[in-house]
Amino acid sequence: MKEELIVRVLEILQEAGFIVSQRCEARSFDLAARRNELTLLAKIMRNIDGLNEEVARSIKRVAFYLLASPLVIGERSGASFLEDDVVYHRYGIPAVNPHTLHNYVVDGVEPYVFSATGGVYVTIDGHAMKAAREEKELSFGELATKLGVSKRSISKYEEGSMGTTIELALKLEELLDTILIAPLEFLKPEREEPSAAVLTEEPEESVSCLERRILDMMEELGFAIFTTAYAPFRAVSFPESSAKAREESEKILTGISDYSEQMLRRARILSSLSHVMQTRSVFVVNGRSKYVQIDNTVLIGKDELEHIRDQDEFTSVLDERTRIKCILRS
Repeated sequence: MKEELIVRVLEILQEAGFIVSQRCEARSFDLAARRNELTLLAKIMRNIDGLNEEVARSIKRVAFYLLASPLVIGERSGASFLEDDVVYHRYGIPAVNPHTLHNYVVDGVEPYVFSATGGVYVTIDGHAMKAAREEKELSFGELATKLGVSKRSISKYEEGSMGTTIELALKLEELLDTILIAPLEFLKPEREEPSAAVLTEEPEESVSCLERRILDMMEELGFAIFTTAYAPFRAVSFPESSAKAREESEKILTGISDYSEQMLRRARILSSLSHVMQTRSVFVVNGRSKYVQIDNTVLIGKDELEHIRDQDEFTSVLDERTRIKCILRS
């Protein structure tokens, strides 16, 4: 049943003109997709209540470092079907059904309603509300009395920091004689920086001795390393640790593994993801490898990494192996 849902989501994204990655075979996100400047990390599940906080935190962490938008796509919440054109949230990640996704990415129809504790709500355009209220020379108190709410609620509506019921929003539009219900911009890059504790703590998925040794070696070369959990790659590596790194620097999806058939399959997945996310990808391999590159993923042996002197030399190895593959293709 989940397979049918995944196929449906793939069809929608491709119809909307997204470049879509391979399936990721990981507990975190199922696939990545990109259209122009919008990159999605999609978690696809029949029941959105199956998403736990640990996995959600992992998805948001990866989305933050890759300037991507996390999204859950499902059919149910508990025993109930997700309503069309309603945005739900699970641990800070927006969740929609396939119909809502199609309406938004294919037809350009924005949702206006979101689900939260107690029912469904809409968001008020605070700037439009303030302009209309001042034009009608209504104070917070006067408008609050007409609506039957507190002055604090009116203030919160104008700040855009509190949703309201559909009925109350329609009454407010009638009183101020203007359109106030704002569309939901739910596909936005993860801009909220994880807390310092989350940035420095190890992800829930334990880091093996091999992984720790290789990540330490990468840091010694000058890379900023941000580990991931339950993702197809073990870390996102940046050539620099400055504040602009996330926005401007070239990112490297970094995998670590013993040489195996599973590693080769994961290297292909990394290649697909790096193509979609416009990054580079590298797999550091413990043991002898028959290959130096799988699709667009460069393979570097652990022993080889130990002899690389600095970040520039590491980048040169990636460039050289990528260049050789391009020559062979031509």
